[in-house]
Amino acid sequence: EEEQPDVVGMSVPFPGNMLGALQAARVCREARPDMPLVLGGGFVNTELRSLKDERVFRFFDYICYDDGERPLLTLLEHLQGKRPQSELFRTRYLAAGEVVYADNPALHDFPHRDIGAPSYEGLSLDRYLSLCEMLNPMHRIWSDGCWLKLTIAHGCYWSHCTFCDLSLDYIGRYDEAGADLIVQRIEKLIAETGLTGFHFVDEAAPPKVLFALARRLIEKNIVITWWGNIRFEKTFTPERCQLLADSGCVAISGGLEAASDRLLKKMKKGVTVEQVARITKSFADAGILVHAYLMYGFPTQTTQETVDSLERVRQLMQNGCIHSAYWHRFAATIHSPVGLNPDAFGVTLRPLPEIRFASNDVDFDDPAGADREALGKGLNKALYNYMHGIGFEQPMQFWFDMPVSEPDIAADYIERALAGGDTCAPRERLA
Repeated sequence: EEEQPDVVGMSVPFPGNMLGALQAARVCREARPDMPLVLGGGFVNTELRSLKDERVFRFFDYICYDDGERPLLTLLEHLQGKRPQSELFRTRYLAAGEVVYADNPALHDFPHRDIGAPSYEGLSLDRYLSLCEMLNPMHRIWSDGCWLKLTIAHGCYWSHCTFCDLSLDYIGRYDEAGADLIVQRIEKLIAETGLTGFHFVDEAAPPKVLFALARRLIEKNIVITWWGNIRFEKTFTPERCQLLADSGCVAISGGLEAASDRLLKKMKKGVTVEQVARITKSFADAGILVHAYLMYGFPTQTTQETVDSLERVRQLMQNGCIHSAYWHRFAATIHSPVGLNPDAFGVTLRPLPEIRFASNDVDFDDPAGADREALGKGLNKALYNYMHGIGFEQPMQFWFDMPVSEPDIAADYIERALAGGDTCAPRERLA
């Protein structure tokens, strides 16, 4: 009643947001049946690319994919009578009871340098609730407080990880904006909102831009608090980690994944466990909270490798390299190298049913035969205790209901890695 919008768009970044979007759309539909409703966002880009279910269009008139600027502008032109529906850009709509996809090949996305800064104008930011769902320190940062979102670069500069949806635009098309432009966007958002907390939402922020950004912030005496995702690259030296801390960095998150050099190589991650140990310690020594994305159940991963991975994580936490972590169970997706070429990873994909709504994850059979369900329970139980600073002395069998062997790596593996020594020495069994 106050705004009387001509069009309402909703962004659904994650599956958990979809129901809320449908409910909100229903309210809008009841209040203004003639008002066009548009759906987009990360969940749409990843899961709804093969959408055939016309029932979604009872709630939304249009669904836009990938970067939303160009699709939305062309849609507005259509609604103003300046463009036919058939010339929309990456947009689905319902015509004669059938779901139609329009993608004008003559159009293109805007460069990242030209998209501008997001706007929070009109939002009562002081009315948003701060939530603390669990004690995981990084998960608390995610939801406890208000963070202004900015993207340093479009896509991932690495773009090799075999578990990742590399074939999708938001990962595979890399396009960065320079540090000076990012500083301008930061200044604009501070002036607009009065807030100084920033979350850089990149899949992996490019180090060279991060370092340049940190220097600009310090030079211009712009005081902010920020955090984001990175890759644990060798370029993050102790001096550069301190530079990031001086510029306002309070936390970083990055992928250690399976914590196994064999599997990291199979993932094309481009890092080793020893490298991650040294880089994370540099961040931690600079006073920056370090969160590690962990993964289990990757193709060909054995039970013993999983136990060894947990042991490396235990040592990393005990040595103050990482403060927070979370075990993600590997899922093969239809957009990832594993899903697109399963034979190369020694797995067999199970046939997919007819797809009418969401589709991304695909079940697979792994001859390694590890019990991922049972392993996951033990991994999470151990990690929960490690994050509370307890349980480091417990044998591996303590955490698992299934029989497991003790780790097959040195008890001081991470200590040797941090000291630059030989990590291949045999494990010294504890009495």
